[in-house]
Amino acid sequence: MPRPYQAVIVALVLAAGCGSTKHYSDLPEKNLQVRSTLSGAKAVMGVHKLDARCATEYEGVVDLDRPLVEVGLPPGRQSLLVFEFYSSSLLSGSSSTKKEARLVPRPGYRYEARVSYKDALYGVDLFEIDSRSGARRELETRRRC
Repeated sequence: MPRPYQAVIVALVLAAGCGSTKHYSDLPEKNLQVRSTLSGAKAVMGVHKLDARCATEYEGVVDLDRPLVEVGLPPGRQSLLVFEFYSSSLLSGSSSTKKEARLVPRPGYRYEARVSYKDALYGVDLFEIDSRSGARRELETRRRC
């Protein structure tokens, strides 16, 4: 069971790490499912608009506070997803880790991100799913620009 000081530390780290508590105003049509399995950490997903020169524009944060969070991203537009993991312990203090992924959602496809954290090991896997056939392929999670 988390101790009260851990909740305060995590809240402070989240506020400092995001730079803002602006929540992402997503689209009504949800095309991204984020499935989280987190043990000993909290996580958020920052959403950034990414232009052709790889310049980013912060759009907001999505709390990954439930096992399944659905988000609507604009189809055909580059988005940079920044997954941030925050943990704290009495002996090692608080820490954070980021993982970025570039995504250009295509019409007719759904997307799934699997986000995990356990014993200081984190992972982000990203998949594209054809809505018609159900075919699934894993996407790279590197920013590539």
